[in-house]
Amino acid sequence: MNKISWLFIVLILAACATMESGSTSETPSNRQVSRKPMKIQHDQRRWISGPLDSKFIIIGVSGRLQRPADEIEAAKLDAARKAAMYHGIQGTVEMENTTGSRGFFDYSVDSKMDLKYDTNYEQYTDSLVFDPERDVFRGEGATYVRFTYNISGSGVNYSPGRVTGTPPWINNRNIPQFEGYETAVGFAGKRSRLRDTINASCDSVVARLIETISFQVTTRDSSGAGSGSLATGQTTTHIRSEGRLENFQVLEFYIEPNNGAVHTLAIARVFK
Repeated sequence: MNKISWLFIVLILAACATMESGSTSETPSNRQVSRKPMKIQHDQRRWISGPLDSKFIIIGVSGRLQRPADEIEAAKLDAARKAAMYHGIQGTVEMENTTGSRGFFDYSVDSKMDLKYDTNYEQYTDSLVFDPERDVFRGEGATYVRFTYNISGSGVNYSPGRVTGTPPWINNRNIPQFEGYETAVGFAGKRSRLRDTINASCDSVVARLIETISFQVTTRDSSGAGSGSLATGQTTTHIRSEGRLENFQVLEFYIEPNNGAVHTLAIARVFK
């Protein structure tokens, strides 16, 4: 075989190797989603976190402060709070509805929530790492820091869909499901500070997850003076839920552009 033939064979083999190498190095559409530019997430008002690309991502939020370094520390403590919640939450949620006999406006609601988890946040901060060049975004009213929490994997990987506009899970569509976990959506109306709204929405989704564990309902009737349309009888319904969450992880939170309300999507293992 002459030299030209050998050279032709070598070129063919090299081309095949290049094609094979290219096919194995292609990444799925959701790969590196944990490093999606912070500005894009801010502009879409959709913040992705949780178990992404074999990493556990937590978005820490701070109010705008005079010193940028103080914003980083405040965001780290916020992320440490979520890290503490990952390791276990014991909670009780109660709601009491009272309905009178005088029509639609004779109605009241009282609710309370008691959540217990480790509040020694400082012990988690050393396990939170971030890239100052890529993982910090200072927006209007809040500074966001994307931390990686260095712990062993939770056994799941989140693959968020490519959605423009409002995510479908806000309307209870395309809710992601993971074996051994419950998924829920929380909501909070706008508070004076965005960070407080985000945290209230996070607590709301914790309550929704606890409600999947137990749901006890008791009803009592009471009657008062008067008769007919002036009767003051009331019906009170008391709803109580209690349970424990483990491996609690926020997958996304979305900030409504018009009113500043926040929706949160999260998962956890639930226990009575």
